[in-house]
Amino acid sequence: MKPRTKSQFDVMARHKELPWLTQVMMEWAKMNVIEYKGFATKNRVVCLQCGQSFSPELVSRKKAVCPHCSTKINVEVSRKTTDKQTYYTAYAQIVGEYQVIRYFVHYCYFNAKHEANINCWEVTQLWIKENGKYEIVSLNHYLTPYCETWTGDFEIRTENRVYYSYYTGLKYDIYTEDFHPKSQIKGIYKKYGINTKLAGLTFLQAIKAIPSAPRLETLLKCKQYNLLNLFTNQRLTDRYWPAVKICIRNKYKVKDSKIWLDYVDLLLYFNKDIHNAKYVCPANLKKEHDRLVKKKRDIQRKQAAERKRQQAQEWETQFKALKGHLIGIAFQEDNLTIKTLDSVQEYLEEGDALHHCIFTNEYFLKKESICLSARMKGEPVETIELSLKDMKVVQCHGKFNQPSKHHDKIIEAVNKNASIFRKLKRRAKQQLQTA
Repeated sequence: MKPRTKSQFDVMARHKELPWLTQVMMEWAKMNVIEYKGFATKNRVVCLQCGQSFSPELVSRKKAVCPHCSTKINVEVSRKTTDKQTYYTAYAQIVGEYQVIRYFVHYCYFNAKHEANINCWEVTQLWIKENGKYEIVSLNHYLTPYCETWTGDFEIRTENRVYYSYYTGLKYDIYTEDFHPKSQIKGIYKKYGINTKLAGLTFLQAIKAIPSAPRLETLLKCKQYNLLNLFTNQRLTDRYWPAVKICIRNKYKVKDSKIWLDYVDLLLYFNKDIHNAKYVCPANLKKEHDRLVKKKRDIQRKQAAERKRQQAQEWETQFKALKGHLIGIAFQEDNLTIKTLDSVQEYLEEGDALHHCIFTNEYFLKKESICLSARMKGEPVETIELSLKDMKVVQCHGKFNQPSKHHDKIIEAVNKNASIFRKLKRRAKQQLQTA
């Protein structure tokens, strides 16, 4: 759209004076970002960078140097002859009072019959003031679950949160780990630890969340990126903070924050000291998590049968009251069936079948999420927790909390059908208001 405010006019004027960086970013990406592959068969390896073939004897540990173009390539055993890759890179610079983040997209087309075709375009810019306000100057980003294109000219753009809220992110807030080494970050952000290495956060997410949250700043500076990504979207409460500090003090990196938080919940359940590194920093998190899950389940099984039935009836009543309008939903994706868990008993059976804590930690009573089961031939493959707040997949785990081979397909199918739950939630809200 055309600039309307004084700030937008100022940004557009400065935008026109920016140096052209497309060639610089392309050359840098060719050397540092793009993955070059070689497809190998029994008799030859094809370098997709130059399209030439060479002997498999030159391959060592799935890597090789092409004797024709001297490119270091990763070798895959495949009969394929083509490959397509898309990368985003960024260049940060300071322009007057603005911190400018310039994003570039690289489309790489590889074919065994000729040299690689690599294209680069600048697609969007974020112009950020120190007070947190920002303007977007960008090409139009056409974004769906099926395709992604950049079209038009550089203009002032705005986020359409309503239309794109089903997608994994906003249209112009791009995540990339690949910043040009000559990028410049303003000192006001550096003092919070915000730089070009945010590991899971976009620059915009970081400057919105971290300056006003000292605990998030601590996680960033201590490189606890997995916890940082989780607590950027939910509040880091006093319940977990003592355990987090013990991890930082002992230089223990939390690699799976969701399982670790479940594990801390279990420690608290058993009245263990979460100020003790012996408990909080296990060498094998999954093993300890599963051990405590089993221990908790054993305790639950020892309870009186009548009391358990009564409790189950109470839970069922609460579950129906919370999520009665969202149950009975199922959709198909090829040979996978994804359905809601429609009763407390189904939560119990799902937890037993896949050996995770969906029943033990009472996920059926969570107000802001609904759990689904992905099944193949009637057998559970993975359990999905879908947030009812933003309709995103919170977590998706298979047997023993490990992803199955259908993991990506399951998440894609749930994201594609999340609008079903949004409509039902909206309808229930309207009926409540009418009543």
